[in-house]
Amino acid sequence: MKAWGIKMKLTLTVFTMTAILIALFPSPLFISTAEAASIVIDGNPGDWEGIPVISTNSGTAGVLKAAHDDSNLYLLVEGAGLSTNMGSFWLNTDGKTSTGYQAFGWGASGIEWLLENQSLYRYAGNGTTWNWNLSSTLPSSQYVRTSSTIEAALPLATLGLATGSSVNIGYLDNNSDINRLPAQNQSLPVYTLKAGNPGEDRIEFYPSELDDPLNNPFKGWAPSAKSTHYPQDHRLVYAGVTWKELEPTKGNYDFNAIEASNHFDYWQSRGVKVVLRVILDSPSGVPHRDIPDWLYHDMVSLGQSPGKAYQDATGGMGAGNNTGFSPNYSSEYLIARHKLTIEAIAEHYDTADSPIAFVQIGSLGHWAEFHTWPYIGPNGESNYTGAFPPNEISNQYIQHYIDAFADQEDHTQLLIRRSVELAKNNNKGLVLGMYNDMFGDQPSFDSEWGWYTGTQNGYWDDIGQQQPNHANFWDTRVSGGEFYGGAYGMNAALTTGSGFNETLRQTELSKPSWLGPNAPASLALGNPLQGNMDTLKKRMGYHFVVKKAAYPNVNTGDSLDVSIAVENKGVQHFPFNWPVEIQLRSGGNIVARQTTTADVTTWRTGLHTVSGSISTNTLANGTYELAIAILDPSTNHQPGVDFANTERLSDGAYKIGTWTK
Repeated sequence: MKAWGIKMKLTLTVFTMTAILIALFPSPLFISTAEAASIVIDGNPGDWEGIPVISTNSGTAGVLKAAHDDSNLYLLVEGAGLSTNMGSFWLNTDGKTSTGYQAFGWGASGIEWLLENQSLYRYAGNGTTWNWNLSSTLPSSQYVRTSSTIEAALPLATLGLATGSSVNIGYLDNNSDINRLPAQNQSLPVYTLKAGNPGEDRIEFYPSELDDPLNNPFKGWAPSAKSTHYPQDHRLVYAGVTWKELEPTKGNYDFNAIEASNHFDYWQSRGVKVVLRVILDSPSGVPHRDIPDWLYHDMVSLGQSPGKAYQDATGGMGAGNNTGFSPNYSSEYLIARHKLTIEAIAEHYDTADSPIAFVQIGSLGHWAEFHTWPYIGPNGESNYTGAFPPNEISNQYIQHYIDAFADQEDHTQLLIRRSVELAKNNNKGLVLGMYNDMFGDQPSFDSEWGWYTGTQNGYWDDIGQQQPNHANFWDTRVSGGEFYGGAYGMNAALTTGSGFNETLRQTELSKPSWLGPNAPASLALGNPLQGNMDTLKKRMGYHFVVKKAAYPNVNTGDSLDVSIAVENKGVQHFPFNWPVEIQLRSGGNIVARQTTTADVTTWRTGLHTVSGSISTNTLANGTYELAIAILDPSTNHQPGVDFANTERLSDGAYKIGTWTK
């Protein structure tokens, strides 16, 4: 099933004034399409200007477009380094994902037609079998392919499509998991064959894009909350809180103290949220305990071993970080008191405007990192710096977090460092996010015991237990972490060359939204690493760009139907389901508005459509600004997320056009 394309020409009449208007007006621009232009299928995508993008990705296949006339469906892929030996378009033409071939790597697809190179096949299997009948081989006048452009024309009659039909479309470059449109695990975009000329009687508005890393919520750097002096913008901070400081006396939780030492009021005034971790063992350079003194003495009084004091002499824990106290995690009394503590935290911060955005399930191990390494002392001692508990014990600590925070996912979400069964299968039906405290380090990422490999495939943990995978958790939950190796590792990971290349690779694979507390927020603005920092910050998490707004040019009197294309150029979705609103404004005031059905938690990498209908029947005749905003529920539904576009209004909404009634 492969063939070779020969450059020939085929024209498609589409209706657009894009080329003319771009020359006359600087963007952002309005387009009311009314004049014919031609698309020539010759490997030059310039004449596809004005045809909307239906999918984007960051691999070799970058852009997917579709168009039609009375006879053909036209397809375009643009990219860099596209295979000139193998490429395939996948089409669902009956609108049903339950019928047809289920193509691997996307969501439910239901493929009826496969165009592999120049050969068009009709599916004849049962959904899983590879059974295709050759329908036709496209003549050289209907297919062209280069390393940067692929164009094809498919007869509508053959596909069984007509005006009003819809088709879901995907493209796979050289059978790659990564180089595809849309991106892996996404649903195939839909293209509808509408009657009339494309864009007829509609206004299209194309806002200018900003090529800047935005200072948006829930992404970027998450430095320590202990300091308030960071040159780099950030919207998260990390607060590692020891049990001892949280509950200095039995049953009395000193939230005022921990909030003061971590500057909660200051951060809340600046719209900065907290990543919280509870720590029972934080190694330092001096003997100390991080569990409360009352807990230690209660355990002794009960005849239970409270734990083990340690001072690492192997050098494995690093200079100045080798001394501490590892609690007896198996103590029933300690477990019971831990449950009460986690419940108290969850209850205290269960508010719509909670300062806590993410809670890292910590508690266990040095720095609450789920290990008590090194395990073997210099003289062969076992449990050299304390014993880490088996699953039946550690699961109880994890369950405390799940039970306490299960109903708070609208404002606070849980993450865990290592993949365990409870991360995806638990009594509350929660799916946990994950964080990688060694981000940027290649062995810690890729090795059999590494964070990414273990997350995707499962692994044998440090005490010989087999743990399951938590593959692709980032499809529905957030990925976080911090740079490895202190200042040295962070600088190495951000330095151009193999270090930054590795960082970018790990970013594409593990899709982090934020990094901290070991993060570059304390580096001076304009420092030698700034360019790479900006590149990484823009790619991490979400990065929303309004590509186009379209709405009728003629007023019906009762409502205004609006369609907005938004591209996410980041690697991750937005973590909370904040509402997306479209607005009409006059004199700076909102005079009509509608909350759309868009769910930003599903906006993974690629193109998304926001649709809505604003009631206009009570508006006076006149000219209005059309705007879009993502609203923050914790600030009385004020705009809370910046788009990477110009035309930002004073309250944080974005202008997407002008409409006259």
